[in-house]
Amino acid sequence: MPSDAVMDTTSFPFSAVLGMDDAKKAIMCALVNPKIKCVLIKGRSGVAKSTIARSVRGICEKSIVNVPLNVANEQLFGGMDIESALKTGSPALKKGILGRADGNLIYFDDVNLADDTLTMSLLDSILCGRVIIEREGISSSYSVDAALIATMNPEEKEMSDHIMDRFDICANSSGEERKDEVLRRNMSYSDDPSLFCQSYSEEEEEIKNKIKRAKRILPTVRISDDLIQIIVELCGKIGAAGHRGDISVANTAMTLAALNDRDEVIKKDVEEAAILCLSHRRNYSPPPPPPEEDEKEEEEQDQEEEKEDEKEQNDDKNEPEEDWDEPEKDDKQDEPPPNMEGMLDEMLFEIGEQFKVIDFLGQGDKKRIKKTKSRMGRRETVESCDSTGRYSGYRMPRERVSDVALDATIREAATHQRSREKGSMAINIEESDLREKVRERRSGCTIMFVVDASGSIGVRKRMVAVKGAILSMLRESYVKRDRVGMMAFRRSSTEVILPPTKSVEYSHRKLEELPTGGKTPLGNALTEAGCYMATYSKHHPGESCYVVLLTDGRANVPMESGSDAISEAQEIAEKIKIHGVKWIVIDVASGFKRFNHAKELAMKLEGTYFRLDDLNAENLSAGVKALIS
Repeated sequence: MPSDAVMDTTSFPFSAVLGMDDAKKAIMCALVNPKIKCVLIKGRSGVAKSTIARSVRGICEKSIVNVPLNVANEQLFGGMDIESALKTGSPALKKGILGRADGNLIYFDDVNLADDTLTMSLLDSILCGRVIIEREGISSSYSVDAALIATMNPEEKEMSDHIMDRFDICANSSGEERKDEVLRRNMSYSDDPSLFCQSYSEEEEEIKNKIKRAKRILPTVRISDDLIQIIVELCGKIGAAGHRGDISVANTAMTLAALNDRDEVIKKDVEEAAILCLSHRRNYSPPPPPPEEDEKEEEEQDQEEEKEDEKEQNDDKNEPEEDWDEPEKDDKQDEPPPNMEGMLDEMLFEIGEQFKVIDFLGQGDKKRIKKTKSRMGRRETVESCDSTGRYSGYRMPRERVSDVALDATIREAATHQRSREKGSMAINIEESDLREKVRERRSGCTIMFVVDASGSIGVRKRMVAVKGAILSMLRESYVKRDRVGMMAFRRSSTEVILPPTKSVEYSHRKLEELPTGGKTPLGNALTEAGCYMATYSKHHPGESCYVVLLTDGRANVPMESGSDAISEAQEIAEKIKIHGVKWIVIDVASGFKRFNHAKELAMKLEGTYFRLDDLNAENLSAGVKALIS
C-alpha cells in the first residue's frame, strides 16, 4: 500500500469478513462489469450482510451513497425545488439521492421493507441509467450511472418475483462461519480499528489490483456457443421466466473468468454464475403432471384402498371407539392383543424433518389492503386507516384533514405565491393546498390448515412427512406473526383441532397429538372449512385469510348416500366462493404413480396447487450443480 494513501478505518475491511464467498464474488462482479447493475445480499439477521456491503469502500475508488429505509419519492428521485419555486413562482427540478449517486455506488439496507413501487422505480432507473420525473408540474429527467448493492432479511418480508428478477445477482448468506474467529476479528477491530485495518492492507490492495486486472481482461473474454446453450437449457430447467436470467448468467460467468485472469469462460464459471443469478429466479410452480394412468391402474388402487377400508371397518366392530389397523401377527399366537395405549402409540406418527419453506402464500402477487383489524404482523404491508404507521406518501384529502403532509402541502402552495397576498408571512397556504399523509404498517394474516388424517395417509407413513411440512409452515407463520388454526378430517367428520391462534407452542403440541386412521370424508372437510372461514372472514374484515388443504384429493365417504365421493368433493369445491379467503392445495400423494385428483381440486377451488416436495426451498444449489453436470 502506498505510504501516502489514506486508510479508511470507518468500515470493516472487505478481506477481513470471514466467509461470505458468494457475497464477495457478487460485489466484485458488480465492480468489474458495468453491465451488472443490481446485487442483492440475502440472509437472516446478524450474518454480516450490512458489514460486507459497507466494506466495499475499502476496495474501490467510488463513493457509497446510502438510501435510508423511510426515504420518500422526492428524496430519492428528486422533485420540486421549493426555494426556487418561492422566488420565481415556477416549478424547477431538484435532483434527489440518485443525482448524487451518479458515477458511484448505491447502498440500500433492508430493501425488502421499502414500498414495492419505490423499489421497482429505483431498480428501473438504475437499469435504464436515467431518472424520469413526472410530478407536481415538473417534467424532467437526468442520467444516473450507478450500481446498487442491497441487503434483505427474508424472515422480515419477501419481495415479489418481478422485483427480485431485476436483481442481476442474489447472494445468499447463511452465517455458518466459525463463530470463534468472527468474535476474535470483531474484538480486534473494536480495540484498535487502525491497527486491524493495517493488518489487512495487503489483502485489500491485492483485491483492488485483481479488480483492475479483471476490468482490463473483461472486453477480451469470450464464451463458447456450447456454454451459451448450457445457460439457456439451465434457465429453462430452473423455470426462470424471461431473458434476464440468461443474460445475467452469461455476464456473470464472463466476469468470473476475468477475475480469474482468463479470457475464456469455462464450465465452472457457468456453474458459479448460475448459483449467483438463478437462486432468486427459480420458478417453484410444479412441473406438468405425468400422462394420465390407465383406468385399470386407477381401479387397482381403488380396490386396494377399499380393502384397507374394509379392514378398518372390521376393526371398528371390535374397537368401537377408534379405527385401528390390524396389528401384525407374530409367531406367538397365544399372546393377548396389544392394549389400547400401545395401539394409540402406533397411530400417533412422529413429526418428520422440517425445512425452509417457499413463499407458498404468494405474497408477491398480493395487492395492498386498505383497511384491516389486524395490527400486528410481518406478512404484508397494509395502508393504515389511522395516524399510526410509517409515512410513505401523500394524497388529496378525502375528508377533514387530521394528518397533514406538510412537505407536500408546501410544495403545492409554492407555485402560487406570486399571485397570493402574503403580508408578513413567508408563505400563504390555502385549503386547496392541503395534502394528507398516507401511512403504512405491517400486518399478518390467518392461515387455516385442513389436514387429511385418514388411514390411507397413515398406512403409507406419509403422515410423518406431512407433519414435518405443517410444522415448517407453522414456524414460518410464527415468524410472520400470523394467526394459524388447524382442522383434521378422518372417519366421517371434520374437527376443529385448533382455532386461529398465534401460539406456535400450542400448535406444535396439537400437531404431535393428531391421530391418524379411518376413512376420508373430503367433501365434509371442504364444507366445514368453507363455513368456518366464511364466518371468520366476516368478523375480520379486510384481513387476508388462507385455507391450506393437505390431501391427495381422494375420498371414500360421500355426504349423500350412493354418490361418488371424489366427484362429490370436486362439485362442492367448485361451489365454494368466500370473499377474502384463498385456497392452497398441497398434494401429499407419494410414489411414482400419481393421479390428478388434488390438482383438479385446486382448479375447482380456484386456488394454488403444490406438491409436498415443492415446499422445500433449501436444495437449490445442489439442484443447479446436478443440472449442469
